[in-house]
Amino acid sequence: MTKKNKLKSREISMRPFVYLRPSISEISIRFLVLLSLYVIMLLCTKSYSAFLVVLTSVLGSLCAASLNFLIFKEPPFHAITILNQGLIIGLLLPEHYPVLVVFFLTFFTLFVSRCLIFKSINSWLNIAAVAVIMAWFVGKKYFPSFLVTSDLLAVRNPSVYLIENGIFPIYDFDRTVISFLNEKIFSLLHVTVPEGFVSLLWDSKSAIPAFRFNLLTIICSIIVFSDKAFSSSIPCLFLLVYSLLVRLFAPLINGGAFNQGDIILALLSSGTLFCLVFMLQWFGTTPVTLGGKIAYGILSGILYFIIVGLGTSPIGMVYTVLIMNIINLIIRSLEEQKNTKIMDNVVLTHPVAVSEEK
Repeated sequence: MTKKNKLKSREISMRPFVYLRPSISEISIRFLVLLSLYVIMLLCTKSYSAFLVVLTSVLGSLCAASLNFLIFKEPPFHAITILNQGLIIGLLLPEHYPVLVVFFLTFFTLFVSRCLIFKSINSWLNIAAVAVIMAWFVGKKYFPSFLVTSDLLAVRNPSVYLIENGIFPIYDFDRTVISFLNEKIFSLLHVTVPEGFVSLLWDSKSAIPAFRFNLLTIICSIIVFSDKAFSSSIPCLFLLVYSLLVRLFAPLINGGAFNQGDIILALLSSGTLFCLVFMLQWFGTTPVTLGGKIAYGILSGILYFIIVGLGTSPIGMVYTVLIMNIINLIIRSLEEQKNTKIMDNVVLTHPVAVSEEK
């Protein structure tokens, strides 16, 4: 081995550590790509009014990011997180919402939160949720109403009723796909799936874009949670608790039968899956310890059931996110108290001997 090769073999990397999980900048870029797929779907389905709302929200976020950069000279990936928040806001607003209001709401909330109040990505409050709630109070008439009435809660499968009455569309490919699944897969379980559920997965045609493309959201969830970028315990517990409550108690509240709730409708409406993937675990808004995450997942599922019930809410999941942000402060405080007690016990039981040299 030559002297030059020996020197190369002895080179030591100056990096003090490696990431065990994706960094915030990597997650932000991933979110930007995934959220852009929803915008592409809007164009593919010729939903130009919804696309215009999202585009306006993005412009508002870009203005906020530009002003934030000029004032504080933050790293470029901070602008990507602001852009992601703008995309989320636009996707959660109805397609006929006034675009000027969308622009000013997005710009105002993001600029004030990032430049004046929190000045950080890891704020305890989800700013995108705040913007959507503000839009709800300003223009409530533009948001769709609950599709499930008290009468429908007594029906065994409200989703089938809504599909049969044209509330949810049925596409031409639906019958072919459903017949194949019933013959080849569900027949083994001695069950059948009615027509319309594949269409509900593909595009529900909701006035709110984030509620529409459930199959795309499922694919995005696999990508987001595949490399432990976020805790999988929170969404799993949320889905388990909420699904059980819907199945067991949702119809019972309004005189229906016990254990007959429509889980499919509950999960595929109200933006449940979208907010679960892109909002419920936003940076800095979740507990740190495993126990805290378990409590967070269970409480969020219970709270969402109280607010939304069987589903089809225009804004229930956003309210859930905001309330859980506040509850998270309590959980984090308890976590800190517990960690402080543990450290105090360690110091008391294992004192460090200090010798003084004269």
